[in-house]
Amino acid sequence: MQHVTGTITRVILKEPGEFVRRGEKILTIIRYGKQLSLYSPVTGTIKSFNHNLDKNSSLMNSSPYADGWVYKLEPGNWLREIQFMFMAEKYKEWLREEFIKLRNFFEVSVKSNNDVYSHVILQDGGELKNNVLANLEPEVWEEFQSNFIDPSR
Repeated sequence: MQHVTGTITRVILKEPGEFVRRGEKILTIIRYGKQLSLYSPVTGTIKSFNHNLDKNSSLMNSSPYADGWVYKLEPGNWLREIQFMFMAEKYKEWLREEFIKLRNFFEVSVKSNNDVYSHVILQDGGELKNNVLANLEPEVWEEFQSNFIDPSR
């Protein structure tokens, strides 16, 4: 997400001790008022969260695997829920399909006749620009949310 949204300016977190179900909203990331909700990959109890994100939410961008960690979550039914996760080759294929879908999203959903959005048009098969959502309108963020993140898709 840090490569798509740009620098996160605020986060809304759940509290330690809260129980979350797989697919339930667990985190909201915000960039200057535009937001995306992220969902729990497993059912479990939040044991702790990173208090540093309250003061410096951009740690999620600069150090997502170290200082920018979000939660410590104790799974409630790991053995059952791991069966629903993509592993190895299946994950690789899913990721490849998501990138194709992402390119198509920007080709179709974003107003290509506006010069502001011309950097995201990929007719030449080029690479996606880093932080591609950063300066786009809230409506594009909402569409991205429903097309790529919401568990009902």
